[in-house]
Amino acid sequence: MRVKKIETNALTFNEVEIREPLVEDLIVAERIAGGSEGIKFALAVLSQIATFDGKKLVPEDLQRLRVKDFLSLAKAIEDFGLEELAKELLHSQEKQTLG
Repeated sequence: MRVKKIETNALTFNEVEIREPLVEDLIVAERIAGGSEGIKFALAVLSQIATFDGKKLVPEDLQRLRVKDFLSLAKAIEDFGLEELAKELLHSQEKQTLG
């Protein structure tokens, strides 16, 4: 079997800045995503607390992140004491990848 890698039109950035999330960020993200679990919630949180090359982005734009970049950002959230959120994000990604 021959496998050919095809480049995608993914978002790429030189610098991503993430600030410490506030409870209000989680509340807004929950409202945007319609719940407090999964990738949509993670993207909503990132849209609240991160800037990408100095710009705020909406969750719909962040859906074009490469998976490896998304996972790196999820791991960075752990640095703010949100280990459970980061684990949920990583677990949600694994479930969607496997199933």
